[in-house]
Amino acid sequence: MHPSKTTVLLAEGASAMRQALASQLQTFGLGQVLQARDGTRAPQMLRAEPVHVVICDLDMQGMDGLTVLEAMRADPKLAGLPFILMSGGLDRDSAARAIRLGIGDLLVKPFTVRRLIERMQRVMQRDAQSLVSALAPPPALESTPELSTEPERATILVVDDTPDNLQLIAGLFRDRFKVKIAHNGEKALSICQSDAPPDLILLDVMMPGMDGFEVARRLREHHASECTPIIFVTAMTDEASRHQGLSLGAIDYVFKPIEPELLRLRVSNLMYYVEHRKQLQKDFDQMHENSRLQAEVERLRAEVKGLRGG
Repeated sequence: MHPSKTTVLLAEGASAMRQALASQLQTFGLGQVLQARDGTRAPQMLRAEPVHVVICDLDMQGMDGLTVLEAMRADPKLAGLPFILMSGGLDRDSAARAIRLGIGDLLVKPFTVRRLIERMQRVMQRDAQSLVSALAPPPALESTPELSTEPERATILVVDDTPDNLQLIAGLFRDRFKVKIAHNGEKALSICQSDAPPDLILLDVMMPGMDGFEVARRLREHHASECTPIIFVTAMTDEASRHQGLSLGAIDYVFKPIEPELLRLRVSNLMYYVEHRKQLQKDFDQMHENSRLQAEVERLRAEVKGLRGG
């Protein structure tokens, strides 16, 4: 099947995030991306129009992602549809439930659209669908690099319109982390919504054009940066500004002039959270793989038993 004839149902409650992800999926050659604004509407749309794969968020109004999956598996017409679940906070028990229901894959937020496409390809291959050759990445994508034996360093993005501040703050972390810098909000968004987003953002508030609060708001509306930790580093020390920053989802709010060692400690502590989220994805992938291997072993045993005449 040609990509232009492929239909995806994207179920995501956040309107801006849903529209952004749908647009990006279409840039990869997918012909149609149907959008469901809540879990209740998703099964209705699946029964009304032919769909080849479902991408669904866990946290939605009406029916959450797991309930949608459960409803699909109970419907003979929808039971075989590949299903990819997106989540920013799935626990182990819920992951096990998703695997029992026959989930195709699970993505822990934040993720890039490139990784989503790669996972979608794998699900289609595993489910023996004809989309396998049609969903090739666009020419701009680079080949997958060889795995390194060295652990990959986490990435910090420092955003500030003052060059001296950029160099000062970036210099505190270059010995332990990869450090990227952006001198304005537009550049920060471009980096955060690329195929190589940062793991943590140190964000100034007072910048010309787009201030840090607006940057944070837009970051929270995009799947690649929805869950990326933000620390505001700013000279705005009033309580109203601090409240605004934290209400936009920032993990911390640090006043300038900074105390270098204190900022280093705060970042180090937050990196445990970053590594935990990365480990969650690895754990869920391993759970899923173990379940598939177990199912394959049981299938082979049944075949051998049949050949032996019971």
